[in-house]
Amino acid sequence: MSSLLSDKLTIVYVRLVFLRIGEIDTLTEKYQAHASIESRWSVSSEKFLSDISTINQERLMNGKSIVLEKYGESHWHPQLYIENALGDLKEQIKYSAKINSKDKKIYVCEHRIIKGLFWEKLELQHFPNDVQDLSISVTSMFFHNRVLLVPDPDHHSGVNREAFVDQQEWSLYEHIDTEERFIKEFLFRTDYGDEDDDDDDEMKNFDKEDRKRSVLTTTCHVARQSQYFFWNGFCLILLITLVSFCAFGLPLQYVVNRLQVSCTLLLTSISFRWTVNRSLPTISYLTSLDKYGILCIFNLVLHSTWHSMISVIIFEQTTDFRVAKNSWIVYLDRGAFGVFFCSFLVLHILMILWLYCVPLKHRKQMRQKDSQYRTLIVQKMNGNENQSFAITERRNVFDHNFTVM
Repeated sequence: MSSLLSDKLTIVYVRLVFLRIGEIDTLTEKYQAHASIESRWSVSSEKFLSDISTINQERLMNGKSIVLEKYGESHWHPQLYIENALGDLKEQIKYSAKINSKDKKIYVCEHRIIKGLFWEKLELQHFPNDVQDLSISVTSMFFHNRVLLVPDPDHHSGVNREAFVDQQEWSLYEHIDTEERFIKEFLFRTDYGDEDDDDDDEMKNFDKEDRKRSVLTTTCHVARQSQYFFWNGFCLILLITLVSFCAFGLPLQYVVNRLQVSCTLLLTSISFRWTVNRSLPTISYLTSLDKYGILCIFNLVLHSTWHSMISVIIFEQTTDFRVAKNSWIVYLDRGAFGVFFCSFLVLHILMILWLYCVPLKHRKQMRQKDSQYRTLIVQKMNGNENQSFAITERRNVFDHNFTVM
């Protein structure tokens, strides 16, 4: 049975180019994109040449590509679809054929232009310093024993950075990642006549546990422009918390006013936190902005607790609620202020160290991948030029059909 399955296996080489990336919606975890998908697979030369005209045969033998009209209606194709698409996609599908210069086989290429909304799970632990993956997952209606999707080794996937709409809010990286994976069985019912009967007979003998579908995920990366959230998020929370330290400047006989100031700032900080969270989806974990805001709220709670405690001490130790300048209560209050302020300062030092060691380090790694990607593209183009140079006996030839985006 394994030999029968391997005979039917078709390897499909896929290349995806992000032509345009539109708005990225953090709240609903979706984005708009316009992409081109080129998938090619080898076909039998004898059977294919018998189905095309003599003119197309001559063009094919001369190394030129030919357009195949209505090829998908009467011939086998991998029946690709987009796994993470939302709603109906706008699609344009065309077919062409060309002889590969390396292995001299005829390859049929499906050119698919898609436009629409795509779902993407956003990882917001480092918000607003997060780096997000924007991916398109291509899979087939056939099981992995019939169709295997792999990245095209001759043409790299890419992204058009010039047509990025959300440049005010995001920075788009240059490199592209591809991932091959498999998803477990689920059946499609299509009207392809006898071909479905063959699939049903095959599935009776094919182990149910081995029923998987090949998926190829192409991913580009974007980094959020975090300046807005630093000034309107972190900075405002910091200022609200710093004002709470000003309450220690009130004389101890006005400790009730201290408590009023701390409680007012506490309520203000909680309201501000809810306002910031409206721009984020409901998630089960805390972002870095959430953690900072909650720590500052705890700082205000501690201030309020201390002012309540010192109020009780003054009430117990004095008769008229007045405290002398050199009283031990004054020194105790100053010591509490020093402990709170030093703890607040240490907290921000740790936050800054974490910021540089985790989120910003990840962005540095993304820039390094961009540099490696550019180096790889240059090496590939130089390799093609050297190959053409050797074949044409030291004549400089540039292949205009080879493009990298």
